[in-house]
Amino acid sequence: MAVFEPVGQVRSDRRQMSEGHWAKVESRIEFDPRYTGGLAGLGEFSHVVVVFHLDRIPAFDPAKQLARNPRGMEDLAPVGVFAQRTKFRPNPIGVTAVELVSVDADGIVVRGLDALDGTPVLDIKPYIPAFERKDGVRLPSWVDRMMDGYF
Repeated sequence: MAVFEPVGQVRSDRRQMSEGHWAKVESRIEFDPRYTGGLAGLGEFSHVVVVFHLDRIPAFDPAKQLARNPRGMEDLAPVGVFAQRTKFRPNPIGVTAVELVSVDADGIVVRGLDALDGTPVLDIKPYIPAFERKDGVRLPSWVDRMMDGYF
């Protein structure tokens, strides 16, 4: 089994996941000095994809979390863990596309990252629409209600 080591760490004023409204939150990702050379050229991109470890989430409990109401909203029917972006996952990994605000020698500043202060960052990838964006996307009707106030 692979062991992952963080490339950096989130610095933010956010310390609780339940706060919501992440769209305007600016976070700094401070890189381990071993990886700062990997930032070369990143500043030419407007957005990046951040892969991070949800390190403060309790261990996954299939009996409670394999299927649940999205964001705990009782008015939404339960759906499976793989049908939602819940933080309660068998492997606690978060993935979020964010705006890249700036790059310097020690890290980056991003806007819209839904990760807490101190969260270990596993990887950063440039957001390239040809890889990420798909046309003709279909979503269930409950997604709009679930996302209200998240970003």
